[in-house]
Amino acid sequence: MSRRLSLPRILSDGCVLQQGEKTRIWGWGPKEQEISVTLAGRSQRAVVGLDERFEVIFQNLPSGGPYTMEVTCQMGQKIHRSPVYVGEVFVCAGQSNMELPMRRVWERFPEEFSGQGAQDVHLYKVMEHYDFSNPLEDHLNAEWRSCRRENLEEVSAVSYFLGKYLYESRKVPVGIINLSLGGTPIEAWMSREGISKWPELLENRWKLQDVKVQKNLAEQYEKAEKDWQKEIEIQEKKYLKQKASWTPINLPGSLSEAGLPDFCGCIRLRKTFQISSKMKGTRGLLRFGTLTDSDRIYINGVLVGETGYCYPPRRYEIPEGLLMEGENQIAIRLICRNGKGRITPGKPYEIMTEQGRICLDGDWEYRISAVTGPGPEQRAVNRGPTGLFQGMTAPCLSYVVRGIIWYQGESNDRNPDAYEALLNSMIMDWRSQWMQETLPFVIVQLPSCGVDIAGGDAWPRIREAQSRAAELPDTAVTCNLDLGEVNDLHPLDKKTIAYRASLAIRGMIYGEDLDWRAPQVHGWIQQGNQIILQFDTGNQKGLGTLDGKNPGEFELAGVDQKFHQAYAAVRENEVWITCPEVNEPCWVRYAWSAAPCGGLLCDKSGLSAGPFTLQLR
Repeated sequence: MSRRLSLPRILSDGCVLQQGEKTRIWGWGPKEQEISVTLAGRSQRAVVGLDERFEVIFQNLPSGGPYTMEVTCQMGQKIHRSPVYVGEVFVCAGQSNMELPMRRVWERFPEEFSGQGAQDVHLYKVMEHYDFSNPLEDHLNAEWRSCRRENLEEVSAVSYFLGKYLYESRKVPVGIINLSLGGTPIEAWMSREGISKWPELLENRWKLQDVKVQKNLAEQYEKAEKDWQKEIEIQEKKYLKQKASWTPINLPGSLSEAGLPDFCGCIRLRKTFQISSKMKGTRGLLRFGTLTDSDRIYINGVLVGETGYCYPPRRYEIPEGLLMEGENQIAIRLICRNGKGRITPGKPYEIMTEQGRICLDGDWEYRISAVTGPGPEQRAVNRGPTGLFQGMTAPCLSYVVRGIIWYQGESNDRNPDAYEALLNSMIMDWRSQWMQETLPFVIVQLPSCGVDIAGGDAWPRIREAQSRAAELPDTAVTCNLDLGEVNDLHPLDKKTIAYRASLAIRGMIYGEDLDWRAPQVHGWIQQGNQIILQFDTGNQKGLGTLDGKNPGEFELAGVDQKFHQAYAAVRENEVWITCPEVNEPCWVRYAWSAAPCGGLLCDKSGLSAGPFTLQLR
């Protein structure tokens, strides 16, 4: 039976096609049948091959739209697509910080939700799907949506802001293909050819091709998780029958600081607070930072909200009539999986109503209701090598795009030394797979972070690997140390992240005359025990720091490579560095920690310098 005429999902209503010398339209149909494609007043013809595939190439389509695309087969089958736009298309790819939706940054950018959104920015969100057997030819679940206000809450924040900045710059429709999934390592987004240098990844991928192996992994985790949760429930039943005392605790803070190191299990927390007569019965909002790991929160015995894992900010509605005049109680059932229980400091902990605000910081009480071993660690099948590339990226490869924005690295911090080779291989892999040898890449370097990450110098090493990617042609790296949050793996300022990526696109891809590169060391002078670093700042004459203080993240080391905190001062485009403990400096490094924050170096436009290590002799 011959195949019916069809187009891939990515060529559905609302799509944005890349303008320029080559715009590819492809699909499937009956073998050896002639296909006609009409778009923007032009027509192209092709014959379906023996593989039941056809493609046509349009050259220099006029930007804009909306257009209508008609695809017809000589057998009489027809496909109608409308609206279709022509403009600039980019891929935004990576893990959770690229996936993070606009609803998570609502408090930071409320103005985005009071307007009309960005109707000229269109997002193609590919939903999670993995395949370890073969690359898919089409997506199972994906669609184009305009970034209008009604669609805004679930739109990737980085994708949205990047699209807005690019539209403001280019004044043509902007299409963003979003390929992202939280917690995914880089190897999940690489092809079989891309991971060919890593035998252990190939072996893991080979095992995961077996559906039985996938099923067994899922079943093993589900059973272990069910057993672990059951143990908590059994202990809690005994706890509820006891009259144990409550112990004072000050919150927010970590449980280890409160004398509960490595605690795993369930802990109950409670606090009483007062409500005035004017706040009695009013509807409100509980803002309760973030908790590690999962919570159920009650006010006056009524469940107001629950979250199953640590990252999302807790924002729970308080229904009308629940708050009582006088004494009220908030209670939390907190499950801690891995000994890192925490009510995260530096976050808001309050009840907000139109009539006032109640602060919930300070004195609390706790009782332990279950003590267990650590919760089972999930071996997520979707993190396996090549799975997401074959299930999500592969169906995009015939779609002509202008460039890639890559925001990932957090999930490779357990083996940071391998990341440089993996990232370089991934870039070259995608260029080959996309059939665009000079496909530009913009790498979003990881911001500062101090929680929920690998310890030691894992993150500086990941950032160093990202910096070195800029040595590849048509590759840029944006520096974002100042945009992180020491207490959150998911910083809110995705707007500035996107702005810096847009500057790199405009400078590297479109050749605009603007400063988009972060300050870079281009030389140094050694005067005794003093090092003078010379920086290239483009058209920005002179360096500074983001907080106006002297640079605070420089270290020097001698031949023993033992680094000591150094004193640094800015003089125009130079940084003068000395350290009493190092008489003969052999090494200098900057911002070599997970969460550098004091005296971060920047140029006069505010672009921050990225971390680096230099061997001086």
